Amino acid sequence: MAFINLQVGLTDLPNADELVMEPMAEAYEREVKAQQLIIWVPLLIISFVPFVLEKFVLLLLIPVVILLLATIISRLVIKKSQVKGVALRDFDIAYRSGLFWRKTVIVAFNRVQHVEVSSGPLQRKFGLASVKLFTAGGSSVDLKIDGLMAGRAEDIRAFIATKIDDTAIE
Repeated sequence: MAFINLQVGLTDLPNADELVMEPMAEAYEREVKAQQLIIWVPLLIISFVPFVLEKFVLLLLIPVVILLLATIISRLVIKKSQVKGVALRDFDIAYRSGLFWRKTVIVAFNRVQHVEVSSGPLQRKFGLASVKLFTAGGSSVDLKIDGLMAGRAEDIRAFIATKIDDTAIE
């Protein structure tokens, strides 16, 4: 049997930008806000220490700068969480992320070796979980989808697991 590899025209390719992405769960934004508070509040409190020790008014600029940075960075991180989306199809899963540098990753189910659902303490507090996909030839996570409700994450894992089983049989 001869090997045939026909060329596909660029105009014939499906456009990943046209995928209808399911947004992350509403609770994901609350989790991201909680993460930002966990990071920035202690830093803000610590930033007052030089002023308290020295009583020098210019040292108040440190907490002001940290508050400004916290506000800007937190808003960007929250916006970034709002851009994320996932699309589940018959043969693959697509995940969109990135605020400034938009990225869409599409993983074909026939490449997936293992799929798992995980959740950390903060995720569990908000009823969230992550789906992790491991593909052939790698030992680390190839795609991690955060921001899913725990039940939805388990549904996606089960769906992909059946697709993996189906491709293993063929």
